[in-house]
Amino acid sequence: MEPLLEVRDLATYFYTDEGTVKALDGVSFSIGQGEILGLVGETGCGKSVTATSIMGLIPSPPGKIVQGSILFNGRELLSLSEQQMRHIRGKDIAMIFQDPASSLNPVLRVGFQVAEAIWAHTGTPIRKGILRAAELFGLVNIPDPQKTVNRYPHQLSGGMKQRVMIAMALSLNPKLLIADEPTTALDVSIQAQILSLIKRLQRDYGSSVLLISHDLGVISTMAHRVAVMYSGLIVEQGRVEDLFQDPLHPYTKGLLAAIPRVDEDKDELAVIEGTLPNPTDPPSGCRFHPRCSLATDACKIERPPLKAVKPAHEVACHVYAR
Repeated sequence: MEPLLEVRDLATYFYTDEGTVKALDGVSFSIGQGEILGLVGETGCGKSVTATSIMGLIPSPPGKIVQGSILFNGRELLSLSEQQMRHIRGKDIAMIFQDPASSLNPVLRVGFQVAEAIWAHTGTPIRKGILRAAELFGLVNIPDPQKTVNRYPHQLSGGMKQRVMIAMALSLNPKLLIADEPTTALDVSIQAQILSLIKRLQRDYGSSVLLISHDLGVISTMAHRVAVMYSGLIVEQGRVEDLFQDPLHPYTKGLLAAIPRVDEDKDELAVIEGTLPNPTDPPSGCRFHPRCSLATDACKIERPPLKAVKPAHEVACHVYAR
């Protein structure tokens, strides 16, 4: 079966006064029908740029997709016009952004905003769309949905705003849902509720999900597969159980070692020495080599390809290329 989404060798650059920022520099991954793929990595590694590249929302200037392919249901998205992409956004591919407060219009009632999205794709009258919004609000566990559709964003808590965004994203039964750190601004108890809601709705609707997070704990409970990103590249990907039980890339091992564990008595957490490289002047060869204790001369010269070293488990590391 062909994957629902296939990203091949995607490169997205931003041209600034300080230089060319290579936010993505050859990213490849796929998402199957009904699958949840977790995309993890440090802040600044390119996770959100990956999402906005798929959605066709890279601001130009200064950004530009310079190479690669994004196939959705076998259709090349990068060859579509802006008008054609508008028909896909929301209807076939929907996105939940990090900050719901900045994604909602503060002067419009939230029910109208959901109804407007439905009208834009289906022509459903706004009045009927608001009734549909109330149904969706009930589906995402918003209390008193009939009244909530008439409220403004400032009258809702952060958790309620995020539920509104989820309702909007699901209003047209998209085939792919992109959730870009959807619980970042929420407290722990609300985070758990939102993640449980996304997983339940994914199961009920059968949508595929690209879940972006810096939290490996979230990914371990939510995703079927995980892709680890570092400095604009995928360095390892595979089934969640395989990657957590037997990580291969030194960066992945470092991330997992930094997770606090209740069964271990440690005074200090493990850390990955150094910082992310400058995206305008990344190191040659493997971009992780300045922070890697296993680095050799080959790591400094040649970028390792992402290759399968176990069934359904790929890694980009010269240790496994020997």
